[in-house]
Amino acid sequence: MKVIAMYLPQFHQVRENDQWWGEGFTEWTAVRGAKQLYKNHNQPRIPLDKNYYNLLEYETMSWQAKLMKKYGIDGLCMYHYWFKDGKRILEKPAENLLEWKDIPMPFCFCWANETWARSWSNIQNKNIWADRYEKEEKTCENGILLEQKYGREKQWKDHFEYLLPFFLDERYIKIDGRPLFLIYKTLDFFCLMEMIDYWKGLAKLHSLPDIYVVGQESNTPGKDYLDANLNFQPARAMEQIPTPGRYARNGVKIWEYDDVWNEILREKTSDRVFLEGFVGYDNTPRHGINGHVVEHSSPEKFSSYFTELLAKSAAYEKNIVFLNAWNEWGEGMYLEPDENCGDGYLNAVSIAKNNYVYLIDKYRYIEKINRENDLKNDRRVEKRISKDQYYLHILDHWMTLRENNFSIEHWLKNEKCKRIAVYGYGILGKHLCSELHGGDITVEYIIDQKKGDISIDYKLYLPTEAIPETDAVIVTAIFDYDKIYKKLKNKGICKIISLETILYEN
Repeated sequence: MKVIAMYLPQFHQVRENDQWWGEGFTEWTAVRGAKQLYKNHNQPRIPLDKNYYNLLEYETMSWQAKLMKKYGIDGLCMYHYWFKDGKRILEKPAENLLEWKDIPMPFCFCWANETWARSWSNIQNKNIWADRYEKEEKTCENGILLEQKYGREKQWKDHFEYLLPFFLDERYIKIDGRPLFLIYKTLDFFCLMEMIDYWKGLAKLHSLPDIYVVGQESNTPGKDYLDANLNFQPARAMEQIPTPGRYARNGVKIWEYDDVWNEILREKTSDRVFLEGFVGYDNTPRHGINGHVVEHSSPEKFSSYFTELLAKSAAYEKNIVFLNAWNEWGEGMYLEPDENCGDGYLNAVSIAKNNYVYLIDKYRYIEKINRENDLKNDRRVEKRISKDQYYLHILDHWMTLRENNFSIEHWLKNEKCKRIAVYGYGILGKHLCSELHGGDITVEYIIDQKKGDISIDYKLYLPTEAIPETDAVIVTAIFDYDKIYKKLKNKGICKIISLETILYEN
């Protein structure tokens, strides 16, 4: 079983980070500047011997390679950044490694294909590196720092030719001779199939049998041309758990390590999915009180859970497991030694690799039971499909009404609802806010249980928070309207209207 750890190359100074976040900004800036945000909060994190290294130094990468070999880390998956018109950033550590042939560091790439933008921008699915460090002045009008655009054949060829020397390096990780290449965001990559097909043709021209492409979003619909998917953790597991274990007084969202790991191990998988574990998680160094924390991790717990994950992967005949992460210090995900645990997490990987074989039969039995119970377990899938079909039907009806000049604004005026709140900022909620924008109806705020993950200009409230008075709350999460209605009534809100009511009264 091979363990590949995710690897962040932002531990060196670049001109863009100096401009955006302040002179000398690296990942260490956020790590050093971290604060305790509640009682017993494990911050700041300090590397062992205060080793705030520079990834442009040969000695640093040589040291990392020696740690990998000592503790059984079989490779590093380096984040790779390639933006519109071939703009690159944080590329020097990988380029240096390509030159330093004597450093025995097996590696591959994960293309982190997101637009980099300011937190206040209206860009969806953006990467916000460190909103704690944003300057007051708006240095770019639309908030975009680096735009992710894919282009067509010329741009695809330029990108492939840049990657080719890495693919041909004997240290580059391959599966059956095919270079392993991960893509972080596949859902919004609308020309992905065409680009992969084009790349595969170029690979054969350069004596490579193919490229092994993994989407870092599990079970991505309509992406059968990918070779496999990766369950990106702990984000995926945290999405499956309805709410955090608790909130700190200042709003920091806190999860339990055991809960997140149990969700990872409980989730059904398949032979087309690579599994991923995580060391710990705390992104408050980057995001302050808007951050998420997974509490009560330890090397002992990690070793136990990671042993189980390796066994589960083996039961599905997958011989690679990914691990988040080698050095994500700003998100509390790192194997590298620190002043609290020394090399405890690295040693835990060694223990897990020695012990997982004794648990493989357990997971083979679980796989057998899962296959036998597939029909029962499909109920959740059926509910998801039913919900999607329901919302599609609502959207179709809504568009039909609009084509016949029906106005939600006019309907709300007749109901004397000039100041409203919108419950749910999903697909329907976004369309409703867009339709009302610039008119006579004011959307005072949004209510959504994913408040911390939404970046918009409207005020946001959690369903559990005290909610200011408005003329009405319009519920767009209509699939769960009955439950939401009862909760809002219990909070003393008088006028609650389902978007479905507005649309189907007409």
